[in-house]
Amino acid sequence: MAGPAVSRAYDAVIFDLYGTLVPEIAREEFARTVRAIATALGLDVAAFERAWDATSVDRQTGAFPGGIPENVRAAAAAIGAEPPQEDAVLDALGPRRAMYDRWFHPRDGALETLTELRTRDYPVGLISMCAPDTPAMWRATPLAPLVDVAIFSSETGLRKPDAEIYLLACERLGVAPDRVLYCGDGSYGELSGAARVGMTAVEIREPGLDRSVQLRPEAEEWDGPAVGDLRELLPLLP
Repeated sequence: MAGPAVSRAYDAVIFDLYGTLVPEIAREEFARTVRAIATALGLDVAAFERAWDATSVDRQTGAFPGGIPENVRAAAAAIGAEPPQEDAVLDALGPRRAMYDRWFHPRDGALETLTELRTRDYPVGLISMCAPDTPAMWRATPLAPLVDVAIFSSETGLRKPDAEIYLLACERLGVAPDRVLYCGDGSYGELSGAARVGMTAVEIREPGLDRSVQLRPEAEEWDGPAVGDLRELLPLLP
């Protein structure tokens, strides 16, 4: 005889990437890599930094089909410099690649949580605001096989906290927004955005972590539910 049906409050779980499944990068280290690119190419460092910041939305929404190298050349052109040669750009991007080698790894509890959700038959999604080099890095991680649907702003042209990016994830997962638990660190107003489409939003807020030194663009002040560790979500997901 079959046992009693288990009642679930949620049909799927969607996660943010940076600051949630992988650690957020330190703001100053990120800035140092931008300055290192400019220095390696012989560009005016301050002017290149400003141009790089000015292309952030384009970088996140697929405006550079050639990826980060194209973005570098566009920023150089924006400050009146001759676009650097491709080989020189690839060499100059070494510090950026090294930065991601240090930071782009599963945060504590991420693999355990995703593995358990797979065991419990929960569809899992990912929504990331990211540059065009992130999707390839993601697909090379041990996290990727545990996620059913991955939405990257640089591939879709959609941004948080706009409703469309959340609704696309729900459509691909085959679930209604009001049956989704969303977890993120609060960058880009993502938690409020998730809540506006009907999701239950939970902030990941690791105790003792100084978030003031992290790269957290458009971070929001969230007074809703929060957890200190991803594994704390599991009791909500029978």
